[in-house]
Amino acid sequence: MLQRSIIGLGAGGHAKVLIDILRLRAEYRIIGLLDTDERRWGTTLLGIPILGSDELLPSLRSECESAFIALGSIGRGHRRRQLFESALNHDYSIADVIHPGAFVSSYANMGRGLLIMGPAIVNACAKVGQNVIVNSGAIIEHDCVIEDHVHIAPGARLGGHCFVGHESLVGIGAVVLEGRKIGHNTIIGGGAVVTRDIPDRVVAVGVPARVIRSSS
Repeated sequence: MLQRSIIGLGAGGHAKVLIDILRLRAEYRIIGLLDTDERRWGTTLLGIPILGSDELLPSLRSECESAFIALGSIGRGHRRRQLFESALNHDYSIADVIHPGAFVSSYANMGRGLLIMGPAIVNACAKVGQNVIVNSGAIIEHDCVIEDHVHIAPGARLGGHCFVGHESLVGIGAVVLEGRKIGHNTIIGGGAVVTRDIPDRVVAVGVPARVIRSSS
């Protein structure tokens, strides 16, 4: 198989998972990672060199045409959006990184730049936007709408017809009951149970989930 060259944006723990998936797929050759943390420059992550900061993106375009967003988001959806847009602006294609053990329905409507871990599930007629993370063991049920740059964390479960606004986080192990809506730039805490709609730009925690503060 002829491998395509790819660069990763981010070199933390989330990047480790994506490197592992990309190696399973064997479709890409990872030429390096970029990260804002100067302490990481010149080191390696799972054998992949960390080349420097995001400022290297334009100069690396001649070596590869694809990128993946390797930064996780714990309330940092805006930063993942910035990296996504920067890669597009420098004429990179944004790769999907999907674990072979994940199930994505052929009837789901999927955006680009998706990061889907195993054994996550995206069921029929779900609509998932761009640059979305569906993390390990997460479930997005039928007819859900997940907007751009959202992170559905490990083990989170969304019932049918749920809505999650752009750049939001549904925390680890959280449950969102059928038909509930979560606003944009909102954080749902780990283990929370969303039994009613949650507005934009807030943090909600607990069982049932209650707003405790602004997320900005």
